[in-house]
Parts: sequence; C-alpha cells; structure tokens
Amino acid sequence: MQKSLLLRVVIILLLILVLWIPLALVQGVVSDRQHLQRQVEETIATTSTGPQRIAGPLLIVPYVVSELVVTIDDKGHEKTHWSNSNNHAVFLPEILDYNGDVGIEEKYKGLYKSLLYQTKGVWKAHFNVPVNLGTGIDAKHTTKRLIPGKAYVAIGLSDVRGLRGTPQITWDVATIEVSNNANWPALGDGLNASIGVLDTAEAHSHDMTMQLDIAGTSMLSIAPMGKTTTVQLRAAWPHPNFGGRFLPTSKQIDDKGFVAKWEVSQLSSKNAALVMQPARTDSQPTLLETFDVAFIEPVNIYLKAERAVKYGILFVVLTFAAFFLLETMKSLRIHALQYGLVGLALAIFFLLLVSLSEHIPFLLAYLSASVACISLIAYYLSHVLGGAKYGLFFGASLTALYGVLYGLLLSEDNALVLGSLLLFVVLAVVMLVTRKFDWFKLGRVE
Repeated sequence: MQKSLLLRVVIILLLILVLWIPLALVQGVVSDRQHLQRQVEETIATTSTGPQRIAGPLLIVPYVVSELVVTIDDKGHEKTHWSNSNNHAVFLPEILDYNGDVGIEEKYKGLYKSLLYQTKGVWKAHFNVPVNLGTGIDAKHTTKRLIPGKAYVAIGLSDVRGLRGTPQITWDVATIEVSNNANWPALGDGLNASIGVLDTAEAHSHDMTMQLDIAGTSMLSIAPMGKTTTVQLRAAWPHPNFGGRFLPTSKQIDDKGFVAKWEVSQLSSKNAALVMQPARTDSQPTLLETFDVAFIEPVNIYLKAERAVKYGILFVVLTFAAFFLLETMKSLRIHALQYGLVGLALAIFFLLLVSLSEHIPFLLAYLSASVACISLIAYYLSHVLGGAKYGLFFGASLTALYGVLYGLLLSEDNALVLGSLLLFVVLAVVMLVTRKFDWFKLGRVE
C-alpha cells in the first residue's frame, strides 16, 4: 500500500534526524580540539615570542636650542640670560633596503603545534643629515645657538624576546653597541644604538647596516620607514597570507615556498608623520602602517575534519537513498535498525578521522578511517542484502564518495563548485536509474 511506502520514507527521515546527534557530537569534539589548538598557540606566543612588528631604523638627534633672552628689571636695568629648550630631530632613511630569509619550524605542546618563524637578513639604510639638523640655526646667530647631544639609532621591535643573538649594527665603518629600549615612544618596544655627537656644522651622509635575526609566531609585520623602502623576503613555506596596508609589488609562490618583494614610497605612507611625535598621551606605541606576512596552515587537520563532518549528513542521506532505491526496485527488505547501524558506521568514520589525524599524517588517517568503515559496511551489507555483489557495489560507491570528499577537503577555492557538481551527478544518476520505474505500480503491489 502507499501508506506502507510513506511509512518507510518517514522512518528513514527520522533515522537521518537521529543520526544528526552523533554527527553533532563529533562536531563538538572537533570544536574542542580547535579551541585547545588555539590555546596552545597563545601559550607558545606568551611563553616564547608573539607576532613581530619591525619599525625603523630612525636617526634620533637630541639637541638644545640656547637662546639669548633680554629682560628689563623694575629699575629699568637691562639683563640678559640664556634660555634652553630641549628638542629632537628625527631623520628617516633616504633609502631603506632589506633582503631576508624566513625559516619556518613547528613547535609542539602535546598533540598540538604552532608555527614559529625566524628571520635572517641584513638591513641597509642611508641617512642624510642637513646643516645644523635643518633648524636654520648657524654660527652667525649671536642670540641663538644649537647644541647637539648624543645621537642614536632607534629600532622598533614588538617583542624583544624574539631576538636571536646580538644584533650587529655598523654606522659608516664603525660597529656600534646596541641597547635595550627603542627610546622613542612612537616605536614602542625595541632597541637603540648610540652613535655619539654628530658634527652639525656641515651636511653629512651616513650608511648603516644591521644584522637583525628575530623569531616570532604567526605573523611578521614591517613598517616602511624610508623615503624609499624595498623589502624582499624568501621562505620555504608555500602558504603565505599577505596583508596589511601594502601588498607585494611582485611575488612568486610554488610548492617549495615563496619570494615576495615590496617597494613603498614615503609619499604613500603616513609613517613619517606618525613617528615625528616624541611622546603620546598614553603608553601604547603608535599604530603604524605595515605590510604583513602571515605564515599559516591554510587547512589544518581540525579545519579539514570540521569541513568533513559538515558533509556527514550528506553521506548518510546519499547512502540511505541508495538503500531505499535498492530495497524498492529489487524487492529487498532492509530493517530500520540496519539503516541505523550503517548510519552509525558512517558517523564513526569522522571520529576516527579526527583521532587518527592527531597522531599520523592526515592523508594516512583519512585512508585508514575510510578503509576501515568501507570494509565494515561492505561486509555487513553483503550479508544483509543477501549477496556479495551488493556489498561490493556499496563499497565501491562509498569509495568514490570518500574520494570526492577528500578532494573537497583539500580544495580551498573550488569546494563549492565540486560539491555542487557532486550533488548534480548523484541526482542525474538517480533520475536515469529510475526513469522507467512505475512508482504507481509500487503502491498497487503493496
């Protein structure tokens, strides 16, 4: 009877809804694992070093302007004294160039890991210092004098714990000593190196080189400070994520890694104006414009597992639909409990996938879990449906389905179109197989 057919359909739909519960539980396990992964990343960043921002170098020249002040006292007598005011001259590099390599390593805490990077390279900067620091004060002034103090180079580094070794800084031909603290509030934390008192009577040009090796987690940010800033980075990591205010002018990415180059003009950045201020009303460093490189795993095991579980209900629906068609067209009888057992086997696949991928590579975990579940279901169905050919048919179908799912998990850009094509192909197969089937006759037979 039609009522019997309708009842079977209702029971199958209820089973699908019930199987949503174990799939939701697996999804909860994946979410918990993702949360623990993020906690490990935060812990590693807290205990070792976090994302790094490099800003500078800047040439800071403190100076005193001493001005002759004439006053008249109550008795009309003229008196003179020198009034001093403290100032700073800030010079950005005319040309700033960096050519560096970035190494990536994985740091584990238990089952969980975080990506750490370490940079190696040389910064080159060229500074122009005008006469009397560009103040317009010279020796001809009889009422105003400029007294230069000890100049220094300031480098901003967001997390100095990431320093590897002692930075080597050369000013012209002399090696200068590096000290902690950038000593310039706009840069925040960092380093400085004293270069002594400059001769301000004439204009000078200076060349600086700096070997600065740093380690960090997740992201490297560089604030372009030169009137022309050129940065080239190389890394054996095929999944960079470029961001920030400025994107690379050129980049090459392949399976072996990437090479990226930035060229930034001072005219396109606000950094020059931002770093000129010697102090702020709060204790936070100035929010400078940067270009960023994030070293990420585009699809880590938990994200892959999360995406896989989202397709879990589709697996159940397609398998149950195949059961129903086979049961109807071949006059086979499949009990609701047998539907449920096969559905649980499909759900357990995702739990196996998550647990195994924490210990072995994801591909091997996927193969192991899928082979185990497909073999179990094929063996079970060969007995339930009364023939090995049915078990082999469902085994082959599930193998194809798991293969398509793996392609969806690996694809970052084509997952939607591949999933849509899968559904279209399945619908087309069902329509072709049942195109001559008389559903009204089925109702009369019952």
